[in-house]
Amino acid sequence: MSLRIAIIGGGNVATHFFKSLGEPTVKKIFVRKKEENKHLPPALLSESKDLRALHLSIIIIAVLDDQIINVLTNYHFHPDQIILHTAGSVDIDVIHQMHPKSGVIYPLMTMFKEDIIDYKQMPLLIEGSSESDLLLITRLAESISNRVAYFDSEERKIVHLAAVIANNFTTSLLLDAVKILRKNHLDKHLLLPLMKQTIQKAFSLGGIKSMTGPAVRNDQRVIEAQLSLLSHYPETLDLYQFFTHRIKKSKIDSTDI
Repeated sequence: MSLRIAIIGGGNVATHFFKSLGEPTVKKIFVRKKEENKHLPPALLSESKDLRALHLSIIIIAVLDDQIINVLTNYHFHPDQIILHTAGSVDIDVIHQMHPKSGVIYPLMTMFKEDIIDYKQMPLLIEGSSESDLLLITRLAESISNRVAYFDSEERKIVHLAAVIANNFTTSLLLDAVKILRKNHLDKHLLLPLMKQTIQKAFSLGGIKSMTGPAVRNDQRVIEAQLSLLSHYPETLDLYQFFTHRIKKSKIDSTDI
């Protein structure tokens, strides 16, 4: 029997679940205001909050974390429908305590509506409230991706934490680097090949083995010269000192990826 899916939400994650599943699998997309979701097919959009009469296998709640409870409180579901959320740091019990047939399908990917994503390579972390529900959730996830894995809520929270550090913190540091280049009228795209190579080497060789630079070589002359250059960037100066110390320490501790 084919899966019949509905999505609640019209943001980045909701949009990509629609794109990855497509019609006719997705029967309806429930949004607050149709006019704010013109990027989605008008015929699928609904402002209704009553899903009980629809013959749906699974309902995916793809909204901001703090809006999940609001959806569960204000929408009406049939007891046989499986309800999933898509959040990395929200426990399955948030749904399960209000609707027994529950689960999670968390895409480990940063995404914006317009992004082109290879869904088959996008990790999907899933969880289900029962074996039978998990079988259907697995079927749904495997129709999207080749990289589906079961993680319970506590494990998923750890993965989400690691993802925040790897993604958001790296991006924040990159913004500091770009700010320095821009202030000196230099092209930020000079960094792109370096960043790609850095990530690839960190995973293939390990973090310590893949690192080069003055902190690794303990080249104090270069370090002092760069600290001088950073005198006009006090926040970045603090980060430079912190990471220089950390890189030196990591060589001693042999901590690695």
